[in-house]
Amino acid sequence: MPARIKILEEVLAHYSSPMTLNYPSSVDPNKKYSAIPEGLRGVPERDEEKCIGCEACARVCTGMATKIFDNESEAKRLVQIFLFRCTFCQHCVDECPTEALKMSKKFEVATGSRDDPANYVDTTLDLLRCANCGHTFYPKKYVDKANELLLQKINPLVKDVVVADFKKVQDYCPSCRRAFAYKYDTHTKKHVWLEGP
Repeated sequence: MPARIKILEEVLAHYSSPMTLNYPSSVDPNKKYSAIPEGLRGVPERDEEKCIGCEACARVCTGMATKIFDNESEAKRLVQIFLFRCTFCQHCVDECPTEALKMSKKFEVATGSRDDPANYVDTTLDLLRCANCGHTFYPKKYVDKANELLLQKINPLVKDVVVADFKKVQDYCPSCRRAFAYKYDTHTKKHVWLEGP
């Protein structure tokens, strides 16, 4: 028998069983490679009720997949994840202050077109409009959450003053709040003076 055939037989003897793994489908949990593994970082999902539009996810996005789009005329904010750019790093999930994001077990993201809605994870929020200048600023849910957290952590000695000050300027954007700080006596230094040493 020629040496080449002997070598070929030897090689084939070691590769007689299939070398491919079953496609992860979760159809048969008894098959080792059929089930989706625990802890898989799949497509990010957002709970629209919990999302406050704070931009934390966009700031930490390593793949620049998360973008914030503000529509001034409609007073709407769109928080969008473009899945073609997502690296599934989970930074957005870790940084979300309201736990609105989570990594799903969905891992198939291929579509036939870039414009397919399945390529995007979108959330739309209402923006507040300034009572003085008319420009839009933060989402209402963001302001409400910030106030809730502020009232939980603020020193009781100044709580009443801070709440009263906020009510004076709650309908103004940050620029107008600064402009009216002297007129409405809402500068933050006075809270330090009230607290004392």
